[in-house]
Amino acid sequence: MSNSDYENEMDRYFNDPEYRRKKSQKGNDDSKKEEASWIWGQTKNNILKWTGIVVGVFIIGFTGFTLYLMQGLPSIQQLENPKTAIASELLSRDGVVLDRYYTENRTYAPIEEMSPHIVDALVATEDHRFYNHWGIDMIRTLAVPWHLINGRIQGGSTITQQLARNLYKKIGREFSIIRKLREMLTAIQLEQNYTKREIIEMYLNTVQFPNSAYGIESAAQTHYGKQAKDLTISQAATLIGSLKGVYLYNPRINPKNSKNRRNTVLYLLNKRGFISDAVYSKLREEPIALDYHPPSKAGQESRYFGEYIRKKVDKWTKKNGYDLYTDGLRIYTTIDSRLQRYAEQALRTKLDSIQTKYECEWTTGNAPISTCKRAIKNGKYMQRFWEKHPRFLREFIRDTDRYKNSFSKYDTDQESVVFDSLMADSAYLDSVKRAKTRLEAGFVGIDPNNGNVLAWVGGSNYGDVQFDHVYQSKRQAGSTFKPFVYSVAIDNGYKPYHKFSKYPSVFYDRSGKAWKPTDPHIPSGPKMIPLRQGLARSLNNVTIRLLPELAGNPNTNKYEDLIPAARKIKQMATNMGIDLSDTQAYPSIALGTAEVSLLELVSAYTTFANQGVHIDPIAITRIEDKEGNVIKKYRPEYRDEVISSETAYMMVDMMRGVIKGGDGYYGTGVRLRNVYNVRQDVAGKTGTTQNSADNWFVGMMPHMVMGSWVGGANRMIRFPENTHIGQGARSALPIVGKFINLASDDPKAPWSYDSFEQPPGFVMPKDPDSTGNKDTGTGRIGW
Repeated sequence: MSNSDYENEMDRYFNDPEYRRKKSQKGNDDSKKEEASWIWGQTKNNILKWTGIVVGVFIIGFTGFTLYLMQGLPSIQQLENPKTAIASELLSRDGVVLDRYYTENRTYAPIEEMSPHIVDALVATEDHRFYNHWGIDMIRTLAVPWHLINGRIQGGSTITQQLARNLYKKIGREFSIIRKLREMLTAIQLEQNYTKREIIEMYLNTVQFPNSAYGIESAAQTHYGKQAKDLTISQAATLIGSLKGVYLYNPRINPKNSKNRRNTVLYLLNKRGFISDAVYSKLREEPIALDYHPPSKAGQESRYFGEYIRKKVDKWTKKNGYDLYTDGLRIYTTIDSRLQRYAEQALRTKLDSIQTKYECEWTTGNAPISTCKRAIKNGKYMQRFWEKHPRFLREFIRDTDRYKNSFSKYDTDQESVVFDSLMADSAYLDSVKRAKTRLEAGFVGIDPNNGNVLAWVGGSNYGDVQFDHVYQSKRQAGSTFKPFVYSVAIDNGYKPYHKFSKYPSVFYDRSGKAWKPTDPHIPSGPKMIPLRQGLARSLNNVTIRLLPELAGNPNTNKYEDLIPAARKIKQMATNMGIDLSDTQAYPSIALGTAEVSLLELVSAYTTFANQGVHIDPIAITRIEDKEGNVIKKYRPEYRDEVISSETAYMMVDMMRGVIKGGDGYYGTGVRLRNVYNVRQDVAGKTGTTQNSADNWFVGMMPHMVMGSWVGGANRMIRFPENTHIGQGARSALPIVGKFINLASDDPKAPWSYDSFEQPPGFVMPKDPDSTGNKDTGTGRIGW
């Protein structure tokens, strides 16, 4: 606009009121437009701003929620290598499970080792669209709210979703949307990583069945005593049906509920076309029939041998990154399941019989059993024992929890007050007497040719007493130690026919104190007795008379002069595998005062049966992981020749006399032939310690050396002196005899009738003065 135009415009605005009014009206309109435009601009900016905030909050919230969900999901590594606690198994050399170690009683089984009826029942009951969905059954999931509205609780989880819960504990089991979403996401991931077949296999190996059985294999063994591959349609339906409620549908506890649930599964099998109408109609009428094998609650099957092996391998597994209780290891042992079964049967049968005789001899002596039982019923349980050892009962009471708790119960520190109360309780006293006078026993058998342990029974009942009398217990060996004395003698040139006086000898120490061990009974007959007969009859006097000879001073009567002989004997036993590091080499070692374990003793005797070569006992051959890969091998450890093969054979031949006796005498182990009718080539030795506290017997055959021990769990317990029951021949030998009878009567058991072989070129030395000089001993059986 020019200056003249502007001046004209200004003149008209101030001089023309109408023009001024219109101009003002137009300005207001423009102002309003500008204002509206500004307001809209501000509003648009606010919308964009808040939209951005909301979107940002949503993104942050969604990201946080996703991260929160992800925290509860298994990692990629966990998905690819799901960890399931699988029991490790202890196997015999013939493939029988001897023991199991577990946190969850589970044995993994591949799907090929499962009955197809199990898979059919699972799919028909839990997820009939399993083969068509991708981890989530949308039809079933979307139907859940409808069922809830109508008051019906129905799960929507597929088999894959259930597997997700079973495999990954962090997903949890609480009823919540978060948990369900995590379960669904994991199920989808599982479907992407595994085939349907693999998912079924994992599910059936992880799910818990009734009676603490994890996985279908353990469930089959627990409820039916068979493998999963052998389950019938009805059995499969029973187990799968129980998954709905392991207590409510437990076939052992609630058989009626279990049958109803089984029939529901059978109905679904029929409905889905897995079984015919005829089969369904027949099976639904069958009762619930179990062959129940209760699992242990202690994390293993509670066997003495199993605990021994656990201690053997536990340190190795931890050092090498394995978990014995969860990694499904398979530990192969040298045990033969048949021999093991017969060993357990022999020990328990004979120990019960020995216990009865033992109680009666302490109660009524040699009176009939009926008289004994009446006396015990009248409160006179082992009365002769308590009269002879009056202080023992108080010692036994002090070992009870009730005694220990009585001081606080009666608010006293006076033992007399406690004893007054406890001694007045006859029922309590009777329970203490019976518990503390219970006999125990052990048995072990070893193959002398390779050191393999073939059978092992550590006691009467592991559930009652977790102390193993094969390797944990060390007791005085008694006369079973004498063969080591005679081995030294034979190694030093003495022959089985060399004779020694049957009468006792006396030795004096520096203080003038006499050491005069003797036999309880001196046999009649000639004064001089050959070593063969001395060992067969277990004569202490003959054994002691060897000591001066072995010490190199045959005419001595000094106690100290016998020490070199004692050292030789100790060394001989040590070379044969007995740990005597804590034993002093006193002359009394010749009579068996050294404490040994049954395992050590039997292992030492294998040296005789193996021509003088000792092999340390071995119980494990290999360990495999759950995939069958060998991760550890065990091999026997051979020692150098301990004694010559000639000495070993002469000792075997002398110990044959323990069993079969000789010309004019019986050996202490003659009952093995006369009572148990063992006619094959066998040698052995009985043993009884001072006060008849410990009773032993070791029997030898070329293929197996067997030993048993019988005594009180408490060292104060002993057998009545000068009675038949308190001898190794009467208490320990019967266990070995019974075992031999059972094993040799089974044609499937690995039993041999071979005889001991003489070393090549060896001729048994004969007494040059044997003509017309027969021994006329009386042959008393016993010591």
